[in-house]
Amino acid sequence: MGVRIATGVVLIALAVVWLFFTDFAIFTMGALFIYMVCAYEMGPLLKFKSRIPFVVLAAAAATAMFAIAPPGEYIESGVPVYMKYVVVIALPFWALAIFLVKSYPANVKWHENKVINCVVGLFTLVPFLQGLLILRATNYAQDYNEGAYLLLSVMALVWAADSGAYFTGRALGKTKLMPEVSPKKTYEGLYGGIVLAIVVMYIAKYYNYYSVFGKDELAFLAAAFGAIVLSTFGDLMESMLKRLVGIKDSGKILPGHGGMLDRLDSQTAAVPVFLGVYWLVSGELFNVAM
Repeated sequence: MGVRIATGVVLIALAVVWLFFTDFAIFTMGALFIYMVCAYEMGPLLKFKSRIPFVVLAAAAATAMFAIAPPGEYIESGVPVYMKYVVVIALPFWALAIFLVKSYPANVKWHENKVINCVVGLFTLVPFLQGLLILRATNYAQDYNEGAYLLLSVMALVWAADSGAYFTGRALGKTKLMPEVSPKKTYEGLYGGIVLAIVVMYIAKYYNYYSVFGKDELAFLAAAFGAIVLSTFGDLMESMLKRLVGIKDSGKILPGHGGMLDRLDSQTAAVPVFLGVYWLVSGELFNVAM
């Protein structure tokens, strides 16, 4: 427990420095590092005997994305609409992920196909990476830290949902959510997590931490609720993949916590879902495209 707590403290300190005390170039390098570590850990979950093939594929995807739209331009001329589509594509993917998780273990043949596995891996990580960059770049020229508070507030929805689910589940949990995938998760925990996340959402909104994403009330609420609910399936999706290959933790980079992917599985869904839902409900994506 001591190692877990110590690692958590260090992670919080590093996250604060990364978000609030680095310029956008360093932030981008940090985001890319997180992305590549997750890709390294993802390989075995996709049934690759070696981690190298998927790491190379993920690196090629990030390189192509950065070549088409250098992130540095986001803070100068804005985010190109085609990069927003890279994020929005996560929405149908996570809808499919819900089906895959709910149909486990009856429907697992897809996991034998390496091409499908690669698509699953890329659709999990690429929109997440792009989402991190877009959130942090928000109004960067006007207020250096606005995007940092925005990204922190989106990620806090997941932390609150996880914490609320953990404590409510321990105290009141009786009805198993998906015992085949994650035996400890309960419906009571899920509801408790949603309630705490809503509280955190309104606190952050009161302080205007959601920046431009808090202006359209309907779009904001849809985006926030979408992120909260889908974050659970980000966690369940990784749990299912680990069960399919018989792995307990995705890695060992974080002592007491497992791998990077173990800590960010919920965020890989929440970040792009928040952005994608907001753009779709507000109509911003279509207005820009026109």
